Amino acid sequence: MTFNRRKFLHNCGALGVASGFAANLGSFNAFAADTSDYKALVCVFLFGAMDGHDTVIPYDLESHTQYSNIRGRLITDLDNSVEGFSPRRRDNLLELPGSSIGGRTFAFPEEFRPLHELYAQGDLAVVGNVGPLVEQVTRAGFESGGIRLPPRLFSHNDQQSIWQASRPEGALAGWGGRFADIVEAAGANSNSTFTSVSAAGPAVFIQGERINSFQISPAGAQTVDFLDQASHLNSSAFPAHYREVLQNIGGTTSNLFGGDYADVNRTAIEANEFLATQFALPGDPTTPMPNSSLGSQLKVISRIIARNANFGVKRQIFFAGIGGFDTHAGQPTVLPGLQAEVANSLRAFHDSMVELGLSNKVTTFTGSDFGRTLNRSGNGTDHGWGNHHYVMGGAVNGGRIIGDIPPPELGHDYDAGRGRLIPQIAVDQYAASLGQWFGLSNSELLDALPGLGNFDQNALGNLFT
Repeated sequence: MTFNRRKFLHNCGALGVASGFAANLGSFNAFAADTSDYKALVCVFLFGAMDGHDTVIPYDLESHTQYSNIRGRLITDLDNSVEGFSPRRRDNLLELPGSSIGGRTFAFPEEFRPLHELYAQGDLAVVGNVGPLVEQVTRAGFESGGIRLPPRLFSHNDQQSIWQASRPEGALAGWGGRFADIVEAAGANSNSTFTSVSAAGPAVFIQGERINSFQISPAGAQTVDFLDQASHLNSSAFPAHYREVLQNIGGTTSNLFGGDYADVNRTAIEANEFLATQFALPGDPTTPMPNSSLGSQLKVISRIIARNANFGVKRQIFFAGIGGFDTHAGQPTVLPGLQAEVANSLRAFHDSMVELGLSNKVTTFTGSDFGRTLNRSGNGTDHGWGNHHYVMGGAVNGGRIIGDIPPPELGHDYDAGRGRLIPQIAVDQYAASLGQWFGLSNSELLDALPGLGNFDQNALGNLFT
């Protein structure tokens, strides 16, 4: 049996923290990243794939009629889901000003009102039809073959991994983690532990080749109960002895796995104790956050960002997530509530960054497995490919749609069948624009995003002001 030491450490570090064991893995062209000021990227991943067709909705009369006819019962049931209100009726939608593409206009649903307000004030942009690509492809190429396609299309686990790491399930490092490797190598942070932080459990997206992600509970710092007890296993000496063992074993044992395991756990315990002392100090944003899963994750992220100077960091990457979007059935009763949770949580998080004076320094963006079909399957939708995403923050050149939104019809040039959108913007291009804002050079972006060389690197060049 062959052991992978890095995978072993990633799996065994239950409190999730960088150990430095992979300091000699990988190489980058240059450490040119601009890290002179504080910046943070926050990825909000929509597990199961939020229906982009039901969030960026055709608004002009002709397109809305086409859309409603194809969706049929989905629209009817949505309009019957709220007594006295028809949420997908055209005059109840929230038109996106300046959103015209080829004479077609678009709108958000009522559930997205908090994000519509950010869009209107220029702090949120829609990026149309994003998804994993190996090379540009249209319907003709998809149907005829001979075009390189992402492996295992339409599989949740694999597409989540490909979106986050450019490889199917089993990948060990994501592009967010590789961004973290680069800024760490550039000397951005004096404390590497809090460079890459997940509030949603293990995530390949923020796992690097040098940097491991630090996992934090939405409730705050994690603890090892027996270390805080006066005794354990009927021994008053055990807690102190265990600390001593962890402190010393890493540098004395000849067993690589044992030493690294001790290093990971010791550093994790110390990091969580430091985090607890920081959270005990004043400094939390006072903006109310929704009492929801995503709201709680973004709240703890905001608490860390508020103390960035205390953590010794100038660059941070965060991960949060919300599931439940795999709406094969019951979409009219399930999706609106999830949309509201996303919109309310993102808006509150943005407002907390404004309160901290950091809205220009924190950019939040969405990711997802894939999109969903335009036509319905029973009372839901099936797995798709391209999806529409959202980038939020004071530095965003918002109030507009970047890229394209294909027409609400079947059989167009970017239809892979049943209204599954073939992406027109690759995840690599989406990521590159975020990485440029984060301070990475072009050569560093090519290192972090292996497929970027197949695409126009500046496709989203004016995403930021």
